[in-house]
Amino acid sequence: MISDIGICVVLYMEASKKEKIKQNRVGHLASTVQLAKRLINHDHRIWVTVLCIQRFSSGFVDAYIEEPARIHFIQLPQSYIDPVRNAVTNIVSMKSTSNSTRMSQLIWNSSEFEYPKPETRNTDLGHLIPGFANPVPSCVLPSFLFNKDGGYTAFVKFAERFKDAKGIMINTFEELEPYALRCFSNAQNPPIYPFGPVIQLDGLPNPELDLVQRDQEVFLCFGSMGSHEPPQVKEIALALDRSGHKFLWSLHVPPAVDAAAGTVHFKNPEEMLPEGFLERIQERGMVCGWAPQVEVLGHNAVGGFVSHCGWNSILESLWFSVPIVTWPMFAEQQLNAYMKKELGLAVVMRLDYRKGIRDVVMADEIEEGVRQVMDAGREVRKKVKKTEEMARKAVMNGGSSFNSIGRFIEDMIGNI
Repeated sequence: MISDIGICVVLYMEASKKEKIKQNRVGHLASTVQLAKRLINHDHRIWVTVLCIQRFSSGFVDAYIEEPARIHFIQLPQSYIDPVRNAVTNIVSMKSTSNSTRMSQLIWNSSEFEYPKPETRNTDLGHLIPGFANPVPSCVLPSFLFNKDGGYTAFVKFAERFKDAKGIMINTFEELEPYALRCFSNAQNPPIYPFGPVIQLDGLPNPELDLVQRDQEVFLCFGSMGSHEPPQVKEIALALDRSGHKFLWSLHVPPAVDAAAGTVHFKNPEEMLPEGFLERIQERGMVCGWAPQVEVLGHNAVGGFVSHCGWNSILESLWFSVPIVTWPMFAEQQLNAYMKKELGLAVVMRLDYRKGIRDVVMADEIEEGVRQVMDAGREVRKKVKKTEEMARKAVMNGGSSFNSIGRFIEDMIGNI
């Protein structure tokens, strides 16, 4: 008789400053906690331990989470091999009084394809990648694939290890990526368990947001690490000024660097804006340093989202049927933006933009992206609305992701 099943989630959060840790880890931590809640609500025999690995000690995890029953958080130092091994050993030892307890570790995502060579970085070559119906151009693949100093080799070795897993859980849903899931669901790969979308919906809606009606405002937000240099900030401001649309702009100050290099340091976002901009847009716009993204996207006034295309942001925009204007920054965001384009779920502004490398996006291009996404008659808006309906059904009792979590739990039990 199976009485208890333990799941250990390793969540790695790295940053160079304490405040950066606080900002960077919110999205990953939130989705991890929401998955844990979904698991324990699905089956009373499940308990979850989350190992939070970080460079500096902080009380942020404790402040952010009201720890539910059967979910436990352990903070570990950055040097994680020995601490993780010891933590998992201790968890197993503590639970050993129950003879039926077994540990499973969650693997979150997987990628498998014919790896591009580093020398193809700046070419127009397309790569046939399982999960994509059409060849994927080199310009949207993650930069570290083209690192000749070990990054490419390390990525290949890391991806190959996914086949050693007993199962792979992915924060997506069948209706969003049926082609990709079919490609990976074969005898050569571990079982695939799509469980998404995982969205943190606590506290919605926020009645204090001074917004009125869907499709009136555009929201600009580029993630906790997304910031722009002053020349780019001025182009965004000019585009918003000329567009005529209402907007909410989450503007982050760029990270400080060595003052000896002659860099201007800004204490707040307003210092980077053109003179007189805030006065001109008082009646139709707002600039803030941080915004509660999920709450904003969930409000009826927001009709468009200029986004860095992080995966959490993509799922949140689909959940609330808010079409995206693509402006990726780094990591896998270019590939996410390309996927949205292929599925017809985004207005394409840029696919290959890379922070610190690409040129400044000019006001005309930004303004056109804003105008397109706010056009209520565009086909992309209809597709996003249909995808929202599928996303919400997927996580309901009997939906595809609900059933996938059930299969995951039963398969774990079957392997004990």
